[in-house]
Amino acid sequence: MGTFQINLNKVKKNYEELVKELPNAVIAYALKANYDKRILKTLSELGCAAEVCSENEYELARKAGFKRIIINGFVVKPLKCYLQNVELIDQEVNGLRGVRMKLEEKSKVGVSENEIKGTWDCIAFHSSRAGISEWKLVLERALKLAERTGARMIDAGGGINKDRIELLKKIDKKLIIEPGRQLVEEACSLRTRVIAVKGSNVIIDTGISFFNKLSMSKYEVIALGRENEKKNKQYRVCGPVPTDLDNIGCYSLPELKAGDELLIKNCGAYTLSLSSDWVNKKPAITY
Repeated sequence: MGTFQINLNKVKKNYEELVKELPNAVIAYALKANYDKRILKTLSELGCAAEVCSENEYELARKAGFKRIIINGFVVKPLKCYLQNVELIDQEVNGLRGVRMKLEEKSKVGVSENEIKGTWDCIAFHSSRAGISEWKLVLERALKLAERTGARMIDAGGGINKDRIELLKKIDKKLIIEPGRQLVEEACSLRTRVIAVKGSNVIIDTGISFFNKLSMSKYEVIALGRENEKKNKQYRVCGPVPTDLDNIGCYSLPELKAGDELLIKNCGAYTLSLSSDWVNKKPAITY
């Protein structure tokens, strides 16, 4: 089951660093990354906005005290918000009206540029895996569409890194960013126990119901109390579910045995929020 450790000071630091880089931007935490109530409260008290894509998330954001809520998605009914980016151009909105731009022809996400007519408050896009050159082209498309529709705001979703920040610093529109992973991933770790070693496979007590395949996180695995020992063994770190799908990857570690404790770092995004009680209970949470 393990113990999920949340460093709220690190969450706060990550937010403050983004504010320093983009002081005039609206920073809207993407709730889907991690729903922990104390994370939400910490960010709302710092003045962070919230990004949601469902009525359930909207209620979580409202209860946590977020003053500005940005809504994305198909099925959210008109709710009082700062901005709603629609996926269907005839959606009703109770707030500033934005539209999400479709990036690929067959994608279900967004509206094609030739369908976006009339006046809009915001042009939004979501590009998570694009390299910086491709991402720059997407940003340029959004800016051109903003000029054509009179939109005074650009909402850049899909993750923020140093290269993207440098591009965003150069635009003269009101800017919104929707970080999730960037605020919580490195702020959380899982303390877990080795329950068996089977050849090159290390079996831990927390599995695929927590380390789901949607996370895309870059985990770091540390053998607690043995940090200075040589990492002379290559292990595949696996959960206890009897399927080879239940693994988080291969890592160089000291030779391990049942009972050893591991710390799995950088697991704050898309783990806890997607975890379930399937096979094993969810990890306990500490701060």
